[in-house]
Amino acid sequence: MASTKPDTELVYGQNDVPPAGHLILLSLQQGMLLILGTMLPVLLVKEIGGSTEMAIRMVSLTMIISGAGTILQAMRLRWIGSGYLCPNIGGPSYLALSITAVIQGGLPLMQGMLVFAGIVEMFFSRVVSRLRSLFPPLVVGMTVMMVGVSIIPMAFANFCGSPVAGDEVIWQDIVVGCVTLMAIMGSNLWGKGQVKLYCLLIGIFVGWGVALCISPFDPVQYQMIGEVPVFAIPFKGLSQFRLAFDWSLALPFLVISICGSLKSFGNLLAAQKITCQDLEKPDMKPVAGGLMADGLSTAIAGLIGAVAVDTSSSNVGLAAATRAVSRWIGVCMGVMYILAGCFPVVATVIALVPSPVMGAAVIFAICFMILTGIKEMLSEPMDQRNIAVAGMSIIFGLSTGFVPELFAHLPSFLQPLFSNPLAATTILGIIFYQIFHIDVNLAAWLKKNR
Repeated sequence: MASTKPDTELVYGQNDVPPAGHLILLSLQQGMLLILGTMLPVLLVKEIGGSTEMAIRMVSLTMIISGAGTILQAMRLRWIGSGYLCPNIGGPSYLALSITAVIQGGLPLMQGMLVFAGIVEMFFSRVVSRLRSLFPPLVVGMTVMMVGVSIIPMAFANFCGSPVAGDEVIWQDIVVGCVTLMAIMGSNLWGKGQVKLYCLLIGIFVGWGVALCISPFDPVQYQMIGEVPVFAIPFKGLSQFRLAFDWSLALPFLVISICGSLKSFGNLLAAQKITCQDLEKPDMKPVAGGLMADGLSTAIAGLIGAVAVDTSSSNVGLAAATRAVSRWIGVCMGVMYILAGCFPVVATVIALVPSPVMGAAVIFAICFMILTGIKEMLSEPMDQRNIAVAGMSIIFGLSTGFVPELFAHLPSFLQPLFSNPLAATTILGIIFYQIFHIDVNLAAWLKKNR
């Protein structure tokens, strides 16, 4: 006889504490999705011609602050933390500006500008609760949906083996990606009990095994394991905390901080919708606490010399897929990442997971983010006004991804707002909703003030 348990019922709710074994495995599963964020410090160091030691130290520091930020996010204190499973990851949106800052003024300038960006987000968190009227279900749904859409390019690039321009996509990478995705989907759809719960881990190990069997073996990659230290504290004294500031970079970092805040806002709304499924409208208090935690994490990342961190869309999607949203998974995963940051050999082993395997894992998580957003959009009646708002916002938002060259001629301070579908759709959705409902809002205001 088929189970009558609703398919949306959570396996582990927000405050549930899973048994120790489940807690560790679920935390490891969440942690595997953060691997891509640990590659950002390596890219930055390569761009500025830094040493291998510098790259290892920045990776370790980024893992430590990602772990600490995830714990902060999972806590629900008076002013900080959302209480949701919404892990932190190295923030790719800051990478280009961080490289510019390092080239212009060295690491101290990058660190100082990241502290500035974190403070901007912390300030934004204190006013967001007063903006509830700007985020009806339609706009919230579009934001959550576009969180998933915005990471499609990164997911598919990894799914195809992360080819650079002009490179040929090899068949082995496609096979590994497809096998991984089918293993994850099969475990999630038809698996029972623990197979369904650990679908991502199962898929990753199946895909990694297939990659070792059919892909060209590169012994140099695996030799790295023996070359990095087993244990190393990545702090090098007070010289690590030097900060600088440049007013010429203030506006670009201000804009990118607001865009990062909007992305985290979308991730937190998605986490709230997945965690508190009976909530009729957004509760802005935990969202504000989550933004405060995210801003503080970015500021601390700048202070200690790591790359900027941000909330992870794919991890929220994974929580939706497995229906394990316990914030204690975030706490345990955060502790794991802090410890891993002090064991460079662990980070090196994790970094060897093939790109197609990681791409397949992120694609799986994206499915649930996009459909969660669509479901939220449709919770509001789709009359002519809302169709116009959603249609125009999504079309113009997606155009930033389809024809980005058209937006390259905008003033430099506006370009970050139209650099990806998420920021553009959210901003346009807010504007269009207010414009197309101006007569309704005005009538309601007049009635209230008679």
